[in-house]
Amino acid sequence: MSLVGRVVPEGYIEGFVCTLATCDVHQWGFVRYIPSLGGNLFFLILIYVFVFAQIWLGVKYRTTSICVCMLAGLGLESAGYIGRILLHNNPFYRPYFLLYLVCLTLGPVFFAAAIYLCLGRIVVIVGEEISWLKPRTYTFMFVACDVLSLLIVAIGGIIASIFPLTNQTMIDLGTHIMVAGLAIQVASLTAFAIIGVEFALRVHKNRNHLNPTHADVYTSQRFKFFLGGLALATVCVFTRSVFRAAELSGGFTGHLANNEVSFMILDGALIMIACGAFTLLHPGYCFTKAGWAAATYPFFNKSEEKIARDKARDERREARQQAIIDANEKRFNRDTKVVPMAAAESSESTAHGSDGSLEASKEISQTVGDIQEVPHTPEKVHGL
Repeated sequence: MSLVGRVVPEGYIEGFVCTLATCDVHQWGFVRYIPSLGGNLFFLILIYVFVFAQIWLGVKYRTTSICVCMLAGLGLESAGYIGRILLHNNPFYRPYFLLYLVCLTLGPVFFAAAIYLCLGRIVVIVGEEISWLKPRTYTFMFVACDVLSLLIVAIGGIIASIFPLTNQTMIDLGTHIMVAGLAIQVASLTAFAIIGVEFALRVHKNRNHLNPTHADVYTSQRFKFFLGGLALATVCVFTRSVFRAAELSGGFTGHLANNEVSFMILDGALIMIACGAFTLLHPGYCFTKAGWAAATYPFFNKSEEKIARDKARDERREARQQAIIDANEKRFNRDTKVVPMAAAESSESTAHGSDGSLEASKEISQTVGDIQEVPHTPEKVHGL
């Protein structure tokens, strides 16, 4: 722990390690309070519930990109809350503090990435012609900003971690770099919100010219709920990023950095709400599995040769499927004709048999009639 600018306890010796029994946490702790065990444990358990739910939903609806982003963010959040639980017993141990600080600062970056990935698919479902940018442009632009924010925050966290506590200048530099990374995240979320609202206005203005192919998706009630959940998650992550930037700007000894109630509400609770929105109103469920698959789009531009090759492959696949369907129809039609043909032959033979009997009886009757009609001529008596 840092002793720079502080009055050492009476009887302090070199190598002295603070404990709750020997030092005042309000003066010597890396956080000037004892973190709540129950509150942090509750958030940790909730995170694990979200982890299992996201894995199940990701496998069921095949939302791989969303699942990876959510699991990465939840993993970092889990590590951060483990650090806070460890700080409950020892708020003077620097590695526990850094585990909490760095992981909970990086985690929401991945939640923002999950939010960004949804916009491109929404554009595909509703209608690409309405948007002034291509779906992949939205994805590339916002994910690039998110990656930049992640790298800057990570670099700041590394600098703040590797230097000893006696080098307060470098620790402050690392903190300022983390704030810069958070500022980029705030700016990116702001731009995302503005572009999202602008696209919503375009959709409303061109509501009679939307993509009819996926009308069953974007007119469904669950899709509308998803849009509300996406907006809620965006607001929560944005508010939390603003809070964390303000917290770090005031330094580790500032009021925000040492107010657990503010942290629990503006960091913990908001992130849990965002994760809950992405779980209860999961993109795969609200798009439907078929709708999510249909909303895919290439992230990079394809060459004309590759486009032609993909088109030819799709045509061959469709031709094979059509051939299978035609073969099944022919087999079905052939099987259904066997019984009627046999029945027809049987009835025909029966008819022929009955006709033959009638004709035979007619011939016999005709023969008898002919015999009866022959005139009787008496025989001549020889010798008369």
